[in-house]
Amino acid sequence: NYLIPKEFTLLGNFFLYDILYMKKEVAVMKKVELLSPSGDFESLKMAVLNGADAVYLAGKKFGARAFSNNFTQEELLEAINYCHLYGVKVYITINTIVYEDEVKEFLEFVKLIYDNNVDAVIIQDIGMADLIHKKFPNLELHASTQMNIMDIESLKLLKNIGFKRVVLARETPLSLIKQMKKEVDIELEVFIHGALCVSCSGQCLISYFKTGRSGNRGMCAQICRHPFDLYKDDERIYIKDKFLLSPKDLCTIDKIPELIESGIDSFKIEGRMKSKEYVGLVTRVYRNKIDTLIHTDEDILNMKKLFNRDFTLGHLYNQTGKDLINGHKPNHLGVYIGKVIDYKKNEAAIELSSDVKQGDAIRIVGKKEEGFYLNRLCINGLLVNSAKKGDIITVTTKNKVEPLFNVYKTVDITLNNYINETSIDRKKVYINGKFKTINSDIIFTITDGIHNEEITLKDVVFEAKNKPTTKEEIKEKLEKLGNEIFKFKNLSIDIDENIFISMSTINNLRRDIIYLLKQDRVKKGNKKYEEYSFKKLNISKENNVYFEVQNEEQLKYILDNTDYKCYVSDRFLLEKYKNNDRVLNQNKIVRRYKDILDNITDSNFNVVNSYSIYNLHSLGAKAVTLSYELDINKIKDIYNNFKCRYNFEPNLQVVIYGKPEVMTSKYCILNTYLGNVKKTNCSICKNGNYYLVDRDDKKYKIKKSNDCFMHILNYENVNLLEDIKELNKIGITNYRIILDDETSLEIKNIINTLKSFKVIL
Repeated sequence: NYLIPKEFTLLGNFFLYDILYMKKEVAVMKKVELLSPSGDFESLKMAVLNGADAVYLAGKKFGARAFSNNFTQEELLEAINYCHLYGVKVYITINTIVYEDEVKEFLEFVKLIYDNNVDAVIIQDIGMADLIHKKFPNLELHASTQMNIMDIESLKLLKNIGFKRVVLARETPLSLIKQMKKEVDIELEVFIHGALCVSCSGQCLISYFKTGRSGNRGMCAQICRHPFDLYKDDERIYIKDKFLLSPKDLCTIDKIPELIESGIDSFKIEGRMKSKEYVGLVTRVYRNKIDTLIHTDEDILNMKKLFNRDFTLGHLYNQTGKDLINGHKPNHLGVYIGKVIDYKKNEAAIELSSDVKQGDAIRIVGKKEEGFYLNRLCINGLLVNSAKKGDIITVTTKNKVEPLFNVYKTVDITLNNYINETSIDRKKVYINGKFKTINSDIIFTITDGIHNEEITLKDVVFEAKNKPTTKEEIKEKLEKLGNEIFKFKNLSIDIDENIFISMSTINNLRRDIIYLLKQDRVKKGNKKYEEYSFKKLNISKENNVYFEVQNEEQLKYILDNTDYKCYVSDRFLLEKYKNNDRVLNQNKIVRRYKDILDNITDSNFNVVNSYSIYNLHSLGAKAVTLSYELDINKIKDIYNNFKCRYNFEPNLQVVIYGKPEVMTSKYCILNTYLGNVKKTNCSICKNGNYYLVDRDDKKYKIKKSNDCFMHILNYENVNLLEDIKELNKIGITNYRIILDDETSLEIKNIINTLKSFKVIL
């Protein structure tokens, strides 16, 4: 389970002694998995050839990167075999929420990849996880980062229900990860490089409500990368048209030794939407760092050339504020290569601080931006195909640019070519072989260290009549593996004297034994198939209307004018009304897996199918709140299928009024731009109302909670008040109204609407 770092052979003895002994650095490191992204087959090959221990990829459905090329079913099976030949594991992402009418297709897909030896599936949907675990008990389950796991109790729960690994939420700090490894015997996977989400994964609905494209369905429109203004009440404050929610990219290359030492099991690189060159280089750099503990400034520069929004250590190292967010630009920054020094008639003169080549792409950045490929560049009026640092080149631009505008390289064709060229045959599987003759027979054995193959050929060795067959001839033929992934590390030849063996016999023998080894490397046994089983649960179906109130005025009005119950988060109000059994602690509506028992699960559990309802009830949830991403017809299908399958009725809740939280973030805009970012619990948000306003003038309210997370509310209310009769007819009997700044008059109108439907209480 351990690797000796390559410094033992790469460094001089004294320098090695100084690093590994005098400074007591780690000389033996726990073997950690390097997990690389694969958005298509070319990226997958790049990942494998550059040193990935495992890859993650998706089919055409059910993966959280729907706009990546992804893999057809035929390509998936080919990908699994290709990776297994190299000894690389394959994890397939099926980490979207799964609607009721998709479950059959979903299960067929899971069975297909299980039958064809996938190593694990990465999953978000708690109902589908339970279904898979019961039907395919030997299929390894990894909890997606979309499940937003960042606490020890949730880890314990997931282990108990069948998960082998958890992809931790990006918000989890390294200090907590170290504690997790000590307390819970479950594999932990952590992102170490690539794009970050500003919202807790699985907790972002802004794309769904703004565009209809659901992030939980893999179709995120990346609204967080759009510009926003920051308002206080109705007045815009000084921040205008900034990318206030756009994070930098994660890069932990400097921290790899500490991350290895922490006990993390798998290092994950983000990037299924990135180029194959990006996948290849980033995999190569981190592979080398893991194996040798060495990287260079050039490695970092090259990674920046391929894609960066500037780099951050992220929440792993408690980065916050402007250390986390790039408020200036949401896309690839590239690397600085010079300045504009003159401009005449669509010709910009650029003084270079770095080399460029025809085929590179550059971006000129000033009051406006312009990006293009360098298909034509000149020095002193002459066309050239490259230029050096210090040269002044002229390029044609569409727009007017001005002196002192910065110039950045966004595509480096030389680097791309280098990655592609040096990835070919970069990885080989080393084997040992023994070729032996006994009288007229041949015995040939090979091994890759795990699989052993042996072929015996009878009566193929003859006495030489003319020139005998030599050891060198046999070895040359056996080592002639062509495009095969194998290479002999040791090959011993033990033959009798004065013998003759046909070269075609040796060639066929080589092909046959390699075929056997390949077959064994792609096989995976111990598959198990079961029927989905369950037991009837003792669930009490209730009939309640709950109001979530924000202040005492709202609370008093509801208590004085209705029999409804109220959820309150304010500690002062809870203490003041502690003897009123209609005033409930809002913490009973739980957002985390660790708190499921005897509570109501909130909408952030993203429940969109009947299997998830059953699983949450079986884990102790008193009631289950359905996802905002369901319409009336989908709710009807869920309810009917639940009753038909389980033979009892679930206790469900629907939010029928209120502004949904469209983002939950560990990052706080208000602290970053208006306060002291080192504070963990500021009071800025209590001094007036703050809003983000997008380019379509939609206003998103910003709230802070007791957990110091920032919560962003939707720009408009969900309003299903007129659908209550239909919901009640389906079987929904619990309803929640989430108030924000509604006045007593507005609350009165809501209550009158509720009372007009006599099916309620």
